[in-house]
Amino acid sequence: MISLRKTVTELDRLEEFHRTALNCYSQALRSTEQNAIELDTAQAAHFRTQLQALQDQLRADAGAGELQSVQTAFDTELKDYRDKTRDQIQRLRREVQAATAAVESFAGSITESEVNLESGLKRELNSLNQSAASDNIQEIRGAIRASTAKIAASVEQMRSSNQLAIAQLKDEIRLLHQEVQAARRPQTAASPPENPQLTSRLQELIKKNSSFSVLLVVVRNLDGLENCYSSNLIDSALSRFQSRFEGILPSSAMVGRWTKDQFAAILSTAPANVIQMSSEVVRKLSEPILEQEKGATHSLVFNPRAGVIEFSPGSDLAKFQVRLKQLASALAA
Repeated sequence: MISLRKTVTELDRLEEFHRTALNCYSQALRSTEQNAIELDTAQAAHFRTQLQALQDQLRADAGAGELQSVQTAFDTELKDYRDKTRDQIQRLRREVQAATAAVESFAGSITESEVNLESGLKRELNSLNQSAASDNIQEIRGAIRASTAKIAASVEQMRSSNQLAIAQLKDEIRLLHQEVQAARRPQTAASPPENPQLTSRLQELIKKNSSFSVLLVVVRNLDGLENCYSSNLIDSALSRFQSRFEGILPSSAMVGRWTKDQFAAILSTAPANVIQMSSEVVRKLSEPILEQEKGATHSLVFNPRAGVIEFSPGSDLAKFQVRLKQLASALAA
């Protein structure tokens, strides 16, 4: 009996330890989400959405394999966010350096103009002093006219130089201001899905209270490609893009085009596995697509970004829809 009690006590202790470990890990993910440094609103929203999906994956019955999968996905998302944030900081540093150089150039040009003007004035004043000692009125008048003309030209040159430097400085400040405002400006929420088959499938799964994940892919350079190629060529390439997307995923996934530049897949796979899968999806969808038009071969390269969101049984539908819009907005930014 004593041995059985010890065994039961040990099992209870291990079970309590397991629950505590899961809770602590979930809290760590939540803390990372809440305290992420926000340099870009869209990127931060995307990062938080991915962490929320990982938190939903940490259920009480999660096994060692699921925990390892969540850890791998978390490490991938954290490194990706770190790299993007680092790129933003480096870009801001370059812009600040450019603005600093403009200010220094402005200050230098003013100083140089002042030095040149002072030197010129001293020369002309010295010339006037020498002319003042002459008894020849015509010589004095000529010296005064020449010195006056040179002084006026020097002042005009300094004024023009300073105006040019000020214009350059204003332009640098304007560009820097635009970059700061663009980073602070909240992204416009993306429009809701318009594909009836996907919408019907979502409604069916939600009605059954089933768990599923949505892998969303946004083509970021579609507008640019439309400026370079015909609409028929773009439509054909997008059709092959969707087929390639379907070929990457399990056969059970439902794939479709939601909006003009958005494609989505509905999967019953665990969110952590779908997040890992998204990297391969982006890599393969970024490969060139060759299209023929009027005897010429065109190579179209799409620029996709992918994100994952999970719907768990009992989740709030309205909150899920909001998170889906936030993810679409973040990917499109």
